[in-house]
Amino acid sequence: MNRTKYLYLIWLLPATFLFLTLHQTAVYYGIIDTYKNGSSFTAEVVDFEVKQIATQTSGYIVLRFGDEGEKVQRKLSLPVEMASQLKSIRVVPIRYQPENFQEIVMMPTYKTQKNLVWTNIAMAVLALLIAITVAVIAHRFVKNKVKSDQKEIEFERID
Repeated sequence: MNRTKYLYLIWLLPATFLFLTLHQTAVYYGIIDTYKNGSSFTAEVVDFEVKQIATQTSGYIVLRFGDEGEKVQRKLSLPVEMASQLKSIRVVPIRYQPENFQEIVMMPTYKTQKNLVWTNIAMAVLALLIAITVAVIAHRFVKNKVKSDQKEIEFERID
């Protein structure tokens, strides 16, 4: 069996980046939809933590909000850009739209959140273009390799 045929699996790489691009696009439109159509609440910050590990900084925030009868509590992960904006705030104005792709949007970090998603979309599209280029080159290589392996060698005896 010709093992070079497994190189056709390289097409899974562009498919992954295409999925990532579509996911981030859905997140972007979910943020906008929640911002425009969501219910306004003031959320109490229950817990807030920022972790710094070498060159990586991230954190989380736990918000509690809702009507008097129904309280909702959510734990949200935060990139460093958003965490620094929320560091000293104890009550955060939010928009909430349950069952939406992005159900909570914090008002102080709305623009930062949109910009981060745009950056993610741009990086995913760039990676998708690079992965498609690599996949096309690998596809051509495999196609030529399989074609050259299929040529049968004929031996002709000359006496």
